[in-house]
Amino acid sequence: MLLWLAAALVALLAAYLFVGWLRRAQNEAGWRQQLGPIFLAGAALGVGITSAMPLALAAEALSFKLGYNWFFIPALVLGPMVGTLPAAFWLARKQNWWALIGCGLWLGLLAVAVQAGWILAAGLRPGIRWSFELLGVAAAITTLGMTAALWLAYSDASSEGARKTLWRVGAAALVSLSLIAGQEVVTASVALLSQVGSVYQRQAASTWVCLVAGALVPTVLAILALDLALRNRAGHSRRRSGGVELVLPKRRKRRRKYRAL
Repeated sequence: MLLWLAAALVALLAAYLFVGWLRRAQNEAGWRQQLGPIFLAGAALGVGITSAMPLALAAEALSFKLGYNWFFIPALVLGPMVGTLPAAFWLARKQNWWALIGCGLWLGLLAVAVQAGWILAAGLRPGIRWSFELLGVAAAITTLGMTAALWLAYSDASSEGARKTLWRVGAAALVSLSLIAGQEVVTASVALLSQVGSVYQRQAASTWVCLVAGALVPTVLAILALDLALRNRAGHSRRRSGGVELVLPKRRKRRRKYRAL
């Protein structure tokens, strides 16, 4: 149960950072100023997508120890971080209905692909027989949830008003629920409880992977979320004050006049 909660927390923090940094990117004037927030948004969501799945796999009541192939891990970590960037760039520039649908579809399919990648990296035995019907259900759940979350994040209510923060947190929560529900269906599509072993249990042990994904990652994401909240509060305070700085006039030096003797 704790591992499922940890997976949900990681996904929630990652989604909050994704929405928050993209909001800051939209407020920047030029595309060069937008690059930093866009990269932070994509990296945060990518880390959240890839960290939630090994925690969910470790939460299953398996009769054997899980392990992962070392060669899969760099692709499963860096791939989602790079894969989320097109959606982040698109959303930073456009927030119309086809941008929301396109990005929701892309992020949902990316999440399911990463989740399937973690199962392949485990090297389960006697072997995997995919239920493509359940994979389709997982893709549908995740894409619909992502699209609805983006609609909440970029609606008028989340842009203005006293409750805009609640709308953004609600959007992040919906992303988290979509990821958790999708990866549960992906896990069911391979009949995980019918497996008897993991070929790579002596390589990257699931215990160490979960320690990083369930302890280190949420700590870093929580610090980044706190930093983002403080930045937003400081920006809100400047807007309320009108952004006017008091500039004291410079004192002019008096020239002394000398009389000719």
